[in-house]
Amino acid sequence: MSRQIGNRKLANLILIFCAICLSCSMYNVFVLHCKDTSNSNEVFSAYGFKQFQFKENAAITTTTAESLSRESSDKTHSQGDEMPFRKWAYAFLAGGCSRENRQHSGFIANIAIAAKILHEQNSTADVVALIQMSYDSKHDTLSDDETKFLEAMPNVKIKYLPRFGSRVYENFYALMMEKFQILGLVDYSRVLFLDSDVQPLASLDYIFDLSEPLPENGPAVIEENFIIRWSAEPSAGGFFMLKPSAENYKRSQEIIIETEKKALDLPWPHWDEVEGFGHKIAPSDKWMGIKPKKEGTNWTWHGAFADQGFLYHWVRYEKGNVSIAYQQQIDNYSIVDGKVSIKTLPNDDSEGILNKPSSMYGITPWNKNYRTKSSPWCDFVHYIGTGKPWNLDRKTNPKVQEPNYLKWYAALDELEKMTNVKMEFVKHKTPYGDFPVSKQRIDYIKLKAKNNWDVFKKV
Repeated sequence: MSRQIGNRKLANLILIFCAICLSCSMYNVFVLHCKDTSNSNEVFSAYGFKQFQFKENAAITTTTAESLSRESSDKTHSQGDEMPFRKWAYAFLAGGCSRENRQHSGFIANIAIAAKILHEQNSTADVVALIQMSYDSKHDTLSDDETKFLEAMPNVKIKYLPRFGSRVYENFYALMMEKFQILGLVDYSRVLFLDSDVQPLASLDYIFDLSEPLPENGPAVIEENFIIRWSAEPSAGGFFMLKPSAENYKRSQEIIIETEKKALDLPWPHWDEVEGFGHKIAPSDKWMGIKPKKEGTNWTWHGAFADQGFLYHWVRYEKGNVSIAYQQQIDNYSIVDGKVSIKTLPNDDSEGILNKPSSMYGITPWNKNYRTKSSPWCDFVHYIGTGKPWNLDRKTNPKVQEPNYLKWYAALDELEKMTNVKMEFVKHKTPYGDFPVSKQRIDYIKLKAKNNWDVFKKV
């Protein structure tokens, strides 16, 4: 009997000791968490990027450079906590928005339509609409009707970027570089950026899933960064997936500013075609587009000095781990023991890496220049130039009878009926033009340098 009492006392002492140890450990974790959160706040604040939280099914309005921020409905993934896992988002960007001229309205409609298609195809990802109001706009937000139209789908999160501080900053180059604000969406483990004139034809969640599978499904098949080649370019700026983090956001802004500072001392067109954003490409590592003989070692492809150049530099030479899809195969680049490793995966039949999970495999894409059965090309359409659905006359233009246009208009009609909002479009207009040009870029850089590299400060 006395032995049993003695054993119980010993057991109680052990329990008390364990409780004390656990309390100390929890305190240490709390202190470390607070320190981590403070450090990451400093990273974002240094570039005008502060933390934020999404309100459920509601837009957050920000109007100053100081309020550039991030949001999330998942409180467990606030900065400083464990990195998010399988928390995904599609991101679209609409700049130069102004209620006065409504040149942005077609892009807003397309984002809402994309969100509707993705939602109906059972996507589990959020759709983040990055909105930047025009310097000349008298309003800080979209109209109530546009906001209502965008938020018709429960997967949409509206995030306002600060407006530029001068009309000089409002150009195509500047807007293209704003795409990389997605690296600051740190409550997501992967973000797939789509140009705001890209229409998904099916859920693209399989790209996220192949990059970040459940543990029981084995290792990742593709890398955490994913890009596709285009006709004459090694990277398409209208379709790519990146992994956000505070460190990635900070480093991306450093590279962009370093390159822009270098441009001031270079002769016209103020671009280093040999080193680009900071890397001289070796002959054994030449870039390649989809079309034959579209390759080289100089940074001279379309958009090389803007988004399509920075994107390629970031995934190939800054991060080093990227999957590059082109027609019937995928090249997985990674760094192993300090050396570049390349593994090629097939994507040429129904069992292809991307084709197998795609619900659209085998359907010819809209763009006749890239006829291929392979995914992801057959899973989306990019309305380049004046062929955007909102630019066409639905009564007279024969294009509107093509399947993808019919799908777009049907979704538009359904959303207008659902929200009781009639979208009005300005035809053949985009806020900043159709592509980046050197003069816009250098004027932007000169004014940016004069204002201590802050494009959001009003001048």
